[in-house]
Amino acid sequence: MITKAKKQDIVKNLEDQFQRQTVVIFTDYRGINVSKLTTLRRELRKLGAEFKIAKKTFLRIALKKIGVDYDPKWLDGQIGVVFGFEDQVAPAKTLAKFAKENKTFKILKGILGGKLYEGKGMADLAKLPTREQLLAMVVGTLIAPIQGLHTVLQGNMRNLAVVLHKISKAKQ
Repeated sequence: MITKAKKQDIVKNLEDQFQRQTVVIFTDYRGINVSKLTTLRRELRKLGAEFKIAKKTFLRIALKKIGVDYDPKWLDGQIGVVFGFEDQVAPAKTLAKFAKENKTFKILKGILGGKLYEGKGMADLAKLPTREQLLAMVVGTLIAPIQGLHTVLQGNMRNLAVVLHKISKAKQ
C-alpha cells in the first residue's frame, strides 16, 4: 500500500511535469509488453520527452492543481502520459509511428498550449514538420531573394567579361 506521503510526492512530481511541459499526450498502452514500452521510452527520452504511467486519480489531482479542468477518468484503458519538454511535434510523431506498429496502442487526447485536443488533433500534430524542418524552411525562404540577387549580379559581371574579351579580340 502506498503511504499518503508517497501519494503526495507522486502528485507533486506530476504537477511539476505538467507545468514544465510543452505538450502532453494521453495514451492507452493496453496490450503493449514491457520491452516495447522500454523502447518507446528510450526514443522519447532522446527527443526530450518522458513517458509516465500514473493512476487516473493522481493525474486528475495534478491537473486540477495547475488549473486544467479535466478528469482523466473519462479516458478508457491503461493510461500512459507523454510529457514533451522541448519539441511539441516530435513526441507526437514518435507516438503516431509507434501506434501504427502496435495496433493496440492508442493516442487518446492531448494538451497543447493549455487547450485539450482529441486524439485526432494529436495525430494531425504528428503530420506537421518538426521544429528543425520549419526553421530550415524559414531560412530557405529568407535566403532565396539574396541568392536571386547574387545570380543576377553574377550574370552581369559574366556578360561584362565576355564583352570586354570580344572587344580585346576585335582590337587585335
